[in-house]
Amino acid sequence: MTRPSVDFMRLVEYTGIPTTEAALAAELAREVEANGSLITNDSRMSPFWRLQQALVLKPALWLLRTLLVTHVLPNSFTATAQGYYLDLKAWDVGLTRKPATRARGTVSMTKVSALDEVIVPAGTLISTERINGVSYSLRTVEQVIIPAGTDAGLVVCEAQDTGAAFNLPAGYFNILPQALPGIHQVANPEDWLLQPGTDIEDDEALALRIQNQFSVVGRYHIDAVYRGMLASVAGIRADHIFFEHDAPRGPGTANAYILMEVGPTPQALLDKLNNHVNTDGNHGHGDDLQCFALPYTEHDLVVDIWPDPFLGPEERTQLQQTVEAVIRAAFRETADYPEVARVNPFSRFSFSRLTQQLHDLLPALDNLEFNLASIVSGQSLPRLSSLTVNRHD
Repeated sequence: MTRPSVDFMRLVEYTGIPTTEAALAAELAREVEANGSLITNDSRMSPFWRLQQALVLKPALWLLRTLLVTHVLPNSFTATAQGYYLDLKAWDVGLTRKPATRARGTVSMTKVSALDEVIVPAGTLISTERINGVSYSLRTVEQVIIPAGTDAGLVVCEAQDTGAAFNLPAGYFNILPQALPGIHQVANPEDWLLQPGTDIEDDEALALRIQNQFSVVGRYHIDAVYRGMLASVAGIRADHIFFEHDAPRGPGTANAYILMEVGPTPQALLDKLNNHVNTDGNHGHGDDLQCFALPYTEHDLVVDIWPDPFLGPEERTQLQQTVEAVIRAAFRETADYPEVARVNPFSRFSFSRLTQQLHDLLPALDNLEFNLASIVSGQSLPRLSSLTVNRHD
């Protein structure tokens, strides 16, 4: 769901308010004559009329076009307000903008020898390969001892910065920038996140929560109440919660499926939500609502690309890597390339549209072909089981 785009200048014109300098000048002349003054020197070159324009018309146009149309009217409605004005709208209904948070999760460290005890110091960095020119890093939060007799150990880490970009799938965090004695391999495992990282809530997401809040004032435990409750948690957008109402566990039961902007939905987050709704008693009488990760379907994707023939070998390799990175972003593996359309449930993901977006992003890409035309999703999210990018030089 997206907020409407409103042409407020057109709305002002529709009400009959003059919006051009010529129309304002004509209105000014009528007002002057209506008050008993007769203008005889109204030439465009008249010093008198130029003075009136400087004193009346230009300030009036600024008030209309800049103050009224650009600031006052858009920020008078939740559908179009932005920034601090939207924060004030949120305050009206008892909401606040959700802050940015750091991702926290576990990383598996495999030892060189199971016989050795290995000390992992606090502050040890674990990084990714460069993704669109950026390397993301986690830092261990405390010193951990991996005892002798074990092949590997899990270490709790926290992202170096806030943001959803750190919620990467398994295997992305696999580099030790500085060698750690006794450790030869690191990787974030499946369901590694204990707490997802989030960006500060954007205007679009906050506006949707404000809109939803108008439906919860009665406190009946309908979708709007549960949606507002779940969306108050960092990292969950109101339009990324999908309900199943047909009593999956009998009368009075429903499921809520949660979609994350980046990466899979962490089990730790689902446990937190279910505990809040059910164990803490935040459910309606007789209600049984359970939260689950949105189911997914797996797809093997193959794309053939033909680079510009004048590119050098390194440029061709970089182009191939960028195509792969864009496709993985489209399948919600990373937060990069936000201008590229993402896969969604209850929709059709069009590879012809992705092809056009790849051409727009990469002018050096002569041609590309996908093995799939589209993916139609029900209550599920498409994921990549494999991705192959074949380059034809």
